[in-house]
Amino acid sequence: MRIRDIMTSDPVTIQPETPVHHAQQTIREHKIRNLPVVQEGKLVGMVTYDILMEVSPSKATGLSLHEIHYILAEMKVEDIMDRNPVVVSPDTPLEHALVQIQNRAVRGFPVVENEKLVGIATRGDIIRLLAGALGLQEEGIRITIEGLGLRLGELGEIISIFDRNQALVLSMMTLPAREKKDWIAVIRLKTKDVTTVEEDLKRAGFRISYVDQPV
Repeated sequence: MRIRDIMTSDPVTIQPETPVHHAQQTIREHKIRNLPVVQEGKLVGMVTYDILMEVSPSKATGLSLHEIHYILAEMKVEDIMDRNPVVVSPDTPLEHALVQIQNRAVRGFPVVENEKLVGIATRGDIIRLLAGALGLQEEGIRITIEGLGLRLGELGEIISIFDRNQALVLSMMTLPAREKKDWIAVIRLKTKDVTTVEEDLKRAGFRISYVDQPV
């Protein structure tokens, strides 16, 4: 899965010479948190909801309303924008974007191709995609199998048990445990009878540590 699969292809943009109060109005009207700044189609910066809040006067300010409006009218987007935002290309793998979100604490990525802005991908877009990939939009049962160790290659046997019980796999993740050479499988199933599935897994030697059924 790549960024082009989740990005908004025609994002709302703004120009660097735009007054800050117009940027604030644009953010509010479109209900967005990331506003790419472009000039002749090229990305030159980014303003975000957080940046705009930082330049907004607080209630504790000693300035008069007239002075506040004057300052905001004079201030341009280029005065406050992030001139070096984290950017991605349409072909950037989704997992790379996730690492950037974690390491750089960004909320959105301008998507650039051939030096032109072609879209924007936000943290919300990525979360929605992951929720869909994990089958979270469908009601299911989560089963956690621990202690796989070197049996990770035997996931085919686990799948065959699900098939035998007509249990539909909504999602499956394998995670390394803290112990060396050990793995955990977290599986979400859609099945009418999880008890039989549990019994067959245990009979095959798999250790089930958790079963979460919807209330």
